[in-house]
Amino acid sequence: MILQELKHSLAKLLKVDPGVVMLNVIEGGLSHKSYRCDVSECSYYIKLYNKIRNISNVVTYTNQLTEYMRGRGVPASRVVFYSSEFPNIVVHEFIEGRPPSGELSQVAAIAGLYSKVAMIGRDHSKYLSKPEYLSPIQIIRDQLETSQVSGAEIDPVIHTGMLSLTDRVLSALEAGMRDEKLLHIHVHDDFTEKNILMDGDQVKLLCDWDSCRLRYCNEHIASTASRFSTTRPLGGLLQQDKLDRFLGTLHPVLFENVAGIEAFAVLFPYWATLKHIRTYLFRSVVVHRDRPDLKQSLLSWPLQHCLWMIDNRQQVSDWISQALPSD
Repeated sequence: MILQELKHSLAKLLKVDPGVVMLNVIEGGLSHKSYRCDVSECSYYIKLYNKIRNISNVVTYTNQLTEYMRGRGVPASRVVFYSSEFPNIVVHEFIEGRPPSGELSQVAAIAGLYSKVAMIGRDHSKYLSKPEYLSPIQIIRDQLETSQVSGAEIDPVIHTGMLSLTDRVLSALEAGMRDEKLLHIHVHDDFTEKNILMDGDQVKLLCDWDSCRLRYCNEHIASTASRFSTTRPLGGLLQQDKLDRFLGTLHPVLFENVAGIEAFAVLFPYWATLKHIRTYLFRSVVVHRDRPDLKQSLLSWPLQHCLWMIDNRQQVSDWISQALPSD
């Protein structure tokens, strides 16, 4: 949809004259384009999804979820207009802010928000067995071994590296995790710098709540803590001061189901890689079909980041042990 068509669609949706609709492009996500829309004195955040599909059920569920979250003190995004007449357009409330800069001074606020979201997720939790948890990862591993990305050639070096990484992670988790019930919480599963807006050191917004799903608590803590403890997003190296700040800000209750801090520290580097393993095939499709310019940021950097975590696992584990209270 060209910009002019989007203007006319928004004018119908907002019931205004197309001449008063002003659009400015904002960096979007992998599945949508984003715009700031100004109409008279009102501003909106527009998501234009790449695929035309009726997401009315998703919008309804997300609105209910975000309303609940706002009632619990979480600055969750708000959908203000949606119509099945324009199925790939979602109009959100516009919030002024900037993505996290990566400064140490912002880590505590981000970790505090994550802690609140995860604690709420504990109220809607479920226990799964070790085989139930590891089975989907094994399926991903098998898909990596046999997959072809929609007729497009996969980078053989990156693909082989991701398959080898997955084998190492699965082997470590099989050997290191106890046969016990594992706490899974309903949590925002795309809690990254791309979905957070800040004003200085204060979090103003957490968006993209349609990614809220059930995740193993230990894995989600590890992947999120490592994400916000790098020199830059997916920059490879972790910074110990950021890791200390993030983990030290989390509510102690989140670690009640950890079967020993030492065991958590040992497996932390492996759990921290799983978000990248789970999403690798999706990112490969995006790169090879539509966005070859994102190969480095979507494929190369995540693999380098994960390999650094595993190759330096003893150092990372030592940092985790130092950052958390002893058993």
